[in-house]
Amino acid sequence: MPHTETKERSNQSKWRKLHIVLAFLGGLIALSFIDCLNAEPPKERSGPPPALVEVSTVVEKEIASQITLVGTGEPWLETVVAAEEEGLVLKIPVDEGDYVEKNQLLCEQNSSQLRLGIQAARAALSEAEVLQAQTKREWERQKKLYDIDSVSEKSYENAQFDAEAATKKVARLQAELHVLEDQLKKKKIKAPLSGVVVERHALAGQWLGEGDPVVTLTSLHPIRVMVPVPGRYVSSLNVGDNCQVTFDALPGLPFEGLIAAIIPRADVATRTFPVRIEIPNPDGVIKGGMLGRATLPVGNLHKAILVPKDALVLSERGKVVYVVNDQSAHMVPVQTGGALGLLIEVKGDLKAGQRVVIRGNERLMPGQPVRIVSKKP
Repeated sequence: MPHTETKERSNQSKWRKLHIVLAFLGGLIALSFIDCLNAEPPKERSGPPPALVEVSTVVEKEIASQITLVGTGEPWLETVVAAEEEGLVLKIPVDEGDYVEKNQLLCEQNSSQLRLGIQAARAALSEAEVLQAQTKREWERQKKLYDIDSVSEKSYENAQFDAEAATKKVARLQAELHVLEDQLKKKKIKAPLSGVVVERHALAGQWLGEGDPVVTLTSLHPIRVMVPVPGRYVSSLNVGDNCQVTFDALPGLPFEGLIAAIIPRADVATRTFPVRIEIPNPDGVIKGGMLGRATLPVGNLHKAILVPKDALVLSERGKVVYVVNDQSAHMVPVQTGGALGLLIEVKGDLKAGQRVVIRGNERLMPGQPVRIVSKKP
């Protein structure tokens, strides 16, 4: 009997411990539930993060209607430098691609025989000058004697004729010497203008005849662009008008040009008139033969909204720009017009002074927050 009571007490103790554990776990669960009820709900994500962008300002200017036509760059001048005297080539100190200044030596010919001829001509001239001085003094002496009737008229005239003949001989020998010296000077062929050697036609040791080519020189400053303009636009152009030209080989570099000539004769096949544009090219950046695109003013002045070309983005809706308002980007569809250097005319819901994105606009989304890191005028 005592053994049975002991066993019952043990069971009752176990149940009490179990109740305590269950009560403790229940409290923990209740506290966790209360914390969950009091906790703040998670914040929702607010979309893409701010994009770093560079912006520029929309401008309004008065410009003329424009057309863009394709032309070809041509040297201002290209000339073949030829030998004026025949002779053997001693040296040609220039090569193709070299830039030469005006009067720089291009070719030197052998002139040894010519120099000997010049020495002989100078000696003959000196002898003739001595004879000239002698006959002149004799003429003057005969003149004084003739004035006092001390010599005959024939003697006086003979002295006069001798003096005049000696003077003419000196003049002839001087002319012959000048010819030889000029020939010697022409043995050194020099550049008639500053430019670039584009072709060399002779080599050292070669015999050059009179008129044979030595080098071809081209001058690229200024550069000329010949543009065929349709007849309906020619009357709108004037010599002296400014225009802009870009070259496919020089992307992003617009050049200011000037209409130098409008050729009043149309091409029969295309009915276009050649218009010559001249562009300063002191550094020779523009090369002959480069394909150029000339933007010509062909209409009356009108107000236009202009944005940088980099602001344009091609989207599913066509060409658009992104305007920054309240630190976010807003898409504005536009239609493009003529270019004006790095700017382009656009039509759309834009006003002067607004800020448009020119860097970082390729991946922008409408309404996306932006952070401006650079601003250009």
